[in-house]
Amino acid sequence: MQDFVVATRQKGITYELDFNTHDSNELLLLHGGNCRFLVDNQFYYLQPGNLLMLDGNVVHKAYVFGDPLAYERSLLKFRTDWIQPLLKELQVEEVLTLFDESKKGTLRQFSKKGEATVEGMFRDIEAVFGEYTEGVVQEYTPVEEAKMKLMVAQLLIYMYESKETRVKKEDTLRDDKTKMVEKISNYLFSNFARSITVEDVAYEVGLTKSYMSHLFKDITGNTVMNYLMNYRLSQARNFLIERPDESIREISADCGFKSEAHFSRFFKKNIGITPSEYRKNNNIEQGEM
Repeated sequence: MQDFVVATRQKGITYELDFNTHDSNELLLLHGGNCRFLVDNQFYYLQPGNLLMLDGNVVHKAYVFGDPLAYERSLLKFRTDWIQPLLKELQVEEVLTLFDESKKGTLRQFSKKGEATVEGMFRDIEAVFGEYTEGVVQEYTPVEEAKMKLMVAQLLIYMYESKETRVKKEDTLRDDKTKMVEKISNYLFSNFARSITVEDVAYEVGLTKSYMSHLFKDITGNTVMNYLMNYRLSQARNFLIERPDESIREISADCGFKSEAHFSRFFKKNIGITPSEYRKNNNIEQGEM
């Protein structure tokens, strides 16, 4: 099944990934280690017992810090259009509002008992999905897919009714440095379509170029310009699919690239195929769904 991921107790992931966007809702439950998680232009400090729920269409990225081997998480991703008909039939569509929580600057903090309950539900879903991924069955029967949908619906209803603590972003482990990086990130995201220099950014946030560059690299692991270019790339990938009538040249300009040739070279270097091939491949996949 496309765009469905479930995994429990994954360990030692260091997240060398760039900005991520997808059409799936995402639940990430942290069991061990520490992680800064970017959602749009907000950084969340995740600690064991935290659950972050987000709409995957919002740009997001994880930064593991400390001992990478201590990092342990469970993850569930699924598309709204896969589960929504069942939720509508059950008259509980409002559970999908859970994925707006991160946009409002909140996440969940679970007790050990609550964390075990959610992890158990993840494992039940993984048990069904795992049979498929391990080749035990060749394809889902209607009964198997119905089981998965019902289990995901049960998890969402549990989360919706849960009394576990909602943690506001400002109450998590955030210091002045992280707040400044958020300010820098916000400026980059708001101005990615135009030409920007490091000097421009430093001026806008009121820091010296040297200090700002060091601070940004320390928190995100990226230079300011690499961060900006990766964000431009993530937006271009979205635009190529969302704007089928817009030319490659127009999209490259909309995303702040110097020229269509520069855009195409950068895109192929990082994605492995040209923008035109990426658009064609994704249009085919969507047509087959």
